[in-house]
Amino acid sequence: MQRKDSLKGGTAQQHVGVGGLQSSSSWKSRRISLFLVIVFLFADLGVLANESDSNASEPLTQSLFSEPILVDGLPPLMCGEELCLRPIRDIDRGERVSAEDVQWWQSYGPDLDWNGMDDRLQRVLAGADSDSPTAILGPDGRNTVAIVVDYAWRANDAEIETLRTILDAHGWVGEEGGAWFQQLIDIDSVAVDKVPVSALMDLYSMHGVVVIEMQNVMVPSNDVAAKASRARPSDVYTDTAYERDYIGEGIVVAILDTGVDNEHESLNDFDDESDEPDADPLSYNDHKWVAGYDATSSASNPDGSQDPDDGNGHGTHVAGSAVGTGDRSRIHMGTAPGAYLVDIKVLTDTGGTNSQASLNGIQWLINNQDTDWGHNSSTRGIQVASMSFGSASTPLNQGDQGDNGSGSEARLVNDAVNASIVCVVAMGNDGSNRVPSPASADGAISVGAATDRGSINRTDDNVAGYSNTGPRLDDGDDDEWDELKPDITSYGSSIMSATAQTGASFPGQPAKPLAGSDYDEKDGTSMATPIASGIVALMLQADSSLDPQEVKDILRNSSEQRGSVSEPSISDRWNDEWGFGLIDASCAIDTVLEKACTPLDGGGGVTPPPTGNGSGDHVDMSKPSNGSWWIEGNFVRIAGDTVENDDGDDYTKVQIRIMQHLESGTVRELQSWTDTGGDVSSWFLDVSVKESWIRQDEDYVLVLARALTDDGDESALDARWVNIARMAVTLAGPSLGTALQGSVDFSGTVEGIEHDVLEYRIDNGDWLVGEELDSMEVGTQDWSFSWNSNSVDDGSHRVSFRMVNESGVRTDDVRRTYTVDNQPAAPDFLFQGSVEIMDQDLPVYSAVAGTVLEVDFTILNAGDLGANDVFVQLEAAGSQSETYPRETRISTLSEGESQQVTLYWWATLAGTHDVTITIDPNNQLGDPNPSNNVYTFSFEVEERPVEAMLRFLPGAVTTNPKVPLPDTPFNLDVRIDNLGQNDATQLTMRLERWTEVGWLEIGVSNILFVPGSDSSSGQSSGTFSDIGLEIGPTKYRVLLEGNGVEPDFSDHRFTVVIDDVSLGSQVSVSLSQNEVSIDFIGMEEGGLLFTTRDGELHVRTVTDKMVMQVDVLLEEKWGGELTTYLREDGLVQAAWNRKTISPDGYTLTDIAMTSLTRLAEKTPVHHQMPAMKLSEGSYWGLALSEHDEQMVLAGYHRDISTGGSWQDITSIFTLVSSNPDSQSSWSSPNVVLSDVQIRPSQGDALAIGYGDENLHILYQETRNDVTGIDRIGLMYTHGDPTYAAWGFQASVGDYALMAQLVVLTNKSEDVLVASWIEGRGKDAMIAHIVTDNSWSDAAEKITAPGATHIELSPTSDGVQIFYDEINVYGPVTRYGLLSDSSKGQTLALSNILTEGFLKGHAGMESDGILLVSSASGSLKMRTLVDMGDSSKENGDSTSFIDSLLAPLPGDYETKILILGATTTLFVIFLLMIVVSVRTSRRREEELLSSESNQNEDVDELELLVVPVLDDGPLLAIDTETEDLIVDMGDHAVSVVLDDEELSLSASLEAKNESGEGNSRLNRRMQRKQQREITEMVESMNTSLPPLPTLPTPESAPLVAELAVMPLPPLPIGSLPPLPGLPPLPMIAPPQRDVVCHECAAKFTVKDMTLSRVTCPICSVKVDC
Repeated sequence: MQRKDSLKGGTAQQHVGVGGLQSSSSWKSRRISLFLVIVFLFADLGVLANESDSNASEPLTQSLFSEPILVDGLPPLMCGEELCLRPIRDIDRGERVSAEDVQWWQSYGPDLDWNGMDDRLQRVLAGADSDSPTAILGPDGRNTVAIVVDYAWRANDAEIETLRTILDAHGWVGEEGGAWFQQLIDIDSVAVDKVPVSALMDLYSMHGVVVIEMQNVMVPSNDVAAKASRARPSDVYTDTAYERDYIGEGIVVAILDTGVDNEHESLNDFDDESDEPDADPLSYNDHKWVAGYDATSSASNPDGSQDPDDGNGHGTHVAGSAVGTGDRSRIHMGTAPGAYLVDIKVLTDTGGTNSQASLNGIQWLINNQDTDWGHNSSTRGIQVASMSFGSASTPLNQGDQGDNGSGSEARLVNDAVNASIVCVVAMGNDGSNRVPSPASADGAISVGAATDRGSINRTDDNVAGYSNTGPRLDDGDDDEWDELKPDITSYGSSIMSATAQTGASFPGQPAKPLAGSDYDEKDGTSMATPIASGIVALMLQADSSLDPQEVKDILRNSSEQRGSVSEPSISDRWNDEWGFGLIDASCAIDTVLEKACTPLDGGGGVTPPPTGNGSGDHVDMSKPSNGSWWIEGNFVRIAGDTVENDDGDDYTKVQIRIMQHLESGTVRELQSWTDTGGDVSSWFLDVSVKESWIRQDEDYVLVLARALTDDGDESALDARWVNIARMAVTLAGPSLGTALQGSVDFSGTVEGIEHDVLEYRIDNGDWLVGEELDSMEVGTQDWSFSWNSNSVDDGSHRVSFRMVNESGVRTDDVRRTYTVDNQPAAPDFLFQGSVEIMDQDLPVYSAVAGTVLEVDFTILNAGDLGANDVFVQLEAAGSQSETYPRETRISTLSEGESQQVTLYWWATLAGTHDVTITIDPNNQLGDPNPSNNVYTFSFEVEERPVEAMLRFLPGAVTTNPKVPLPDTPFNLDVRIDNLGQNDATQLTMRLERWTEVGWLEIGVSNILFVPGSDSSSGQSSGTFSDIGLEIGPTKYRVLLEGNGVEPDFSDHRFTVVIDDVSLGSQVSVSLSQNEVSIDFIGMEEGGLLFTTRDGELHVRTVTDKMVMQVDVLLEEKWGGELTTYLREDGLVQAAWNRKTISPDGYTLTDIAMTSLTRLAEKTPVHHQMPAMKLSEGSYWGLALSEHDEQMVLAGYHRDISTGGSWQDITSIFTLVSSNPDSQSSWSSPNVVLSDVQIRPSQGDALAIGYGDENLHILYQETRNDVTGIDRIGLMYTHGDPTYAAWGFQASVGDYALMAQLVVLTNKSEDVLVASWIEGRGKDAMIAHIVTDNSWSDAAEKITAPGATHIELSPTSDGVQIFYDEINVYGPVTRYGLLSDSSKGQTLALSNILTEGFLKGHAGMESDGILLVSSASGSLKMRTLVDMGDSSKENGDSTSFIDSLLAPLPGDYETKILILGATTTLFVIFLLMIVVSVRTSRRREEELLSSESNQNEDVDELELLVVPVLDDGPLLAIDTETEDLIVDMGDHAVSVVLDDEELSLSASLEAKNESGEGNSRLNRRMQRKQQREITEMVESMNTSLPPLPTLPTPESAPLVAELAVMPLPPLPIGSLPPLPGLPPLPMIAPPQRDVVCHECAAKFTVKDMTLSRVTCPICSVKVDC
């Protein structure tokens, strides 16, 4: 044949041959064929060139194809005008990677002709129309198809490109045209739709393709549930509610849910004519919506005029199931399409909210029970309330059985029932014995969920696995009927109903689109509840006088009883899964009308099995035999023969029916009449024994057979009885996650027939006998045996179990993986995944010399012991420098966790080098397998560029001082690096500052020379000066000009922070060996440094002088988590997780708390949260906050066991206390968010802040939206910490870590200041934002290569931000300022503050201490002084040194230098004064002595004395006055007696020294000293030559002239006065002259504080 000839040769010829046989007369087809020839020749040859196996290049032979198989009714596959040969498809994958079994495609169906083309597609190729729901008209004039292209292996990039090329050649619209294209991961397939039919044969002919499938059309429908409930007509059941015109007409149904998009065409009106969606729900003539209320908002209008939309989709779906009309198609109708709708939004768009909203909604429901909505006479009040919500279960309360009907929501529901509102409530979807609130309410109709299995026939229905069961907890009221929950079951699985338009709508954005006529499928008791609610509306339509209890009783009694009786002492029909039965709308209405129920037809569960209408024993069943066992999961064959009919007509077919009889007398139809295969004379039927057929209360199963003629005549029935059993093994213990040690006891149960032995095996070893079972014909028994775990090595091992019965039948294996741990606990480090070499965040496989490369890798601790302070280092050829750290330390690496690590390699040496990474090089941590701690790879380093290459690298700009002060000069140094080998010369650098009018030039710097190098960068700098502006950011740019400057790299822009802070001195921190700092928090004075060593948690005190003093042990068995917070009372609250050992040897963890003083004195440690096994979960990511004397602890709770289901769910919880030092004051945990996709190894601690409005939380979660790539995103939520299930969530960051959050208040509104790191390595950025409670702003970002840590510190000027990065100077810490001023959000980032990685910041009352680490790990502290502290301006006490330093220019070191020099000069000056005073005093004494010898009297004061009578002593001296007083009768005269001065001075000094002095005496001594100094100065002024003067604050002359080096001028005028010092000697003491108005005497007053004195002459009081 021509076909065979064309297939000889290479694979490319095969493709050409197929294309040639698909010839067409059209020119376009010929052009496509020619194009595909080229595609195959190049694309597929490229594929072949890339494959490692040689099979594809071998010549194809005729053995690869076979003659086609022709199947009746199936059009053959045509290649042009001839039949296509059938490919054998015996393909050898060689080395190709695949996710599927070898040769799986050989059993694919539907493919009756076994050629690899789906039979359905063959019919489409033959002319049948496509049934794809997404079909469009293709370029070939036919509707497109949706297909799956199956490969023999995982298609590589070239094969995918070939696939796309072929599709494009046939006019495929592509993804941009709305088509689907997805390469699947777990199968070797590509799913694609909108495929032109003309492309099928070319796709079929591609290299490696083994099957072309047609995608199945999945059509689940609510149509089934409503019909199975007998609410709507069907071909199966008769006398339905709809057929009898019961549609809920006139009944008002309230949907309490997430809101309703009532513009949906199923919900906007009744007649579905001209009902295009309209945002106004009352715009329709026959509108269904009558009222609405948003209960999630406290500011909602309660008049019913609100129309709350559905941003979730749940509420709209529920409303459609209850009252939906199904639009004009009438397919997806609810059970009461004629009922009115009231929309009460009690759940937020996230699907859940606090119970305050539901309480608010139920209360509004009650308040409007009889409200006239004003639309028409039939819409008054509310008769039915559908509540598809309930209290959520929580992993923090394991074994939760829900509510006993006493909850607030349940009580309020009872009130609604008492107000004549029928409340229908969902039972919940935990799949456990749990009755949530408000389903627990006595008056509620609680609804479980059943599945209709996709068919209207009810006989195969069963309870959904997720549906909660009863009974309810006892409420103690002696009414046992209240505990019988659920009341009924309704259909809740695969329910198709109305779809909401859930697209987001934001301020300033276009309005949210309106819902149309889309429908989607949902499962749950939430879906079962509205179906039941609609049926209640039908009942009330039949009799509106029914009260809620009557409705409940009728629903119970009219339901179809299912299951065995669970509480026979209370009810003879209630079952803990089904309730009182499966809901039946038709029977419910019949009961309301007091009629007998219409029987269930067409396979209804109460229809008795047929007895057979024929005669003659013509059918004989040979299989099965009576009393045999059918095993669940097996196929069994029913077989027999038929003899001729004695009555004449031949039998043409045989049918089989299977009926199950239960002990209660109930009969279940397991399989309806089904035609057998084979000949009538020898027939058979293979039946799969289904799991749903297993019943513990089974009596026997009848297998019935009958023969039929064409006229319907039947033979007599032949019957056999069998029993159905399950053969299964269950494992009870040890539980999953248990570490096995020594002798291990395995135990469990077996179920089945003919019990014999229980076998086990370890991994893939031989099966061994675990226990010989007791002989048992059928049933269940326990088993157990012991196993020595020392027989295997430590590590993970899979243990399998099975039962083998006496007949050799084996159960399915039960497998469980355990960790055997018999050796001492130790960490086991290994490299996880691959090691990546990155340059500028891109993977590279070579680099030029001098490049700084990131080496990224992940370390896993696969051992059974956590490790602290794990040392990791990199060794490679190149330069050693702290600038680019080649080593790091991981503070904590818990068992089972992994940590991503980034090291840097400065590859300065060209060539191919080995790079080695080593974990714990000296094995100090006791890794039992140190051989896998080393990873080595080769890397090529190329020569550097020859020409000069000028770049501004990260860290190019530095300032002096580090943070410029306002209105103060400072310097800027701008560095330019040369990355080439040749030198760069003659460059000009210009600095410009941004102003309101544009860029202003500040200065120009000429750079003559920037050296080049073949191994590292040469560099030079330009220096500029400027004056600091106001506090905040100042923007600059540098322009570089000169030879070789590239335009793209000639402009560098940056920001300088201006602030009133100054960097202080640096102190080294000395910690013990293996001690690692983990947290640093400031207090009013000093701070606390938390560290860990040897698994212990310690706290050290640090003074404000950066001196470490006390070391206190907080926890011996620290769990690795710690959070601290400075409380409003000045104490530090600390919380951490600890480890304890339970009595049975399990490691437990909980949360410990205490508070600490500045001296590390702690309050008694108390513990919170239930202690849990480490193997079953953990508490991590802890964070503390406080507001208005209320403390909040938040964290992640990872629940691995999740009540035995081992789902590994992470939630966020909060604890609240108004007295955090009291253990009993802390509240029970509230789960504010559940099912957060994050693991401890992926995430950081929460960032929380408590404000006036809410508690705000930043948390991390794995996300793959938008990009489809899994990464760690940053999320924001807020709410009341005392409530659970918060509703608000927002995505705020991507690739995010180390989030920090500060909450400020502005007029009772919360202002959020947040920052975090986005990206990693050289691509890392600092994101920062100042926003509000709704997170309505977008974050700004600044590059920060290598960033690892962020700290935020609130100050009076804003929020300080500290973060680190790695730049040309190595690891550095930067400083910035975030604020929200009247000018809007201002951001000032960021000056290089100091060298080293940031490890912490302790903010004290005004200043702060930075904790930084060098690349080698050494710790240092530096103070950051607030120069503009408002407390100092307001008069708060400051130190003498601070007062002197404040006005001085420069940084701290410069100020100290200036002060030291000035102090030295001042001391020298004082010494000269003292020398002069002493000299002057001696000369004065000599003069006085000389005058005395010469008897020269000098009168200093003349007195006018009037003689009076001598009534007393002539002279009295009062020594208690401030001056020496001479008392002459009634007159007191102040007299200075030089001769007595020394004796008086000696007397005073003697009193003072003997302790007899007092405050007055001290003052006298001081004044005496002042007089002496004054006299000495006056004497010196007359006896010494004049001295040069120095300026003083009052410009007074100073004495002395010193020959010193010139110093910068001091701003003496701004210096504050120095308290407590005497006046300078050269300044006259203050005094005033006073004249007496009585005697005209003139005298001097030296005490300037006196306002009135006594005249020394006449004793009159004189005003000063």
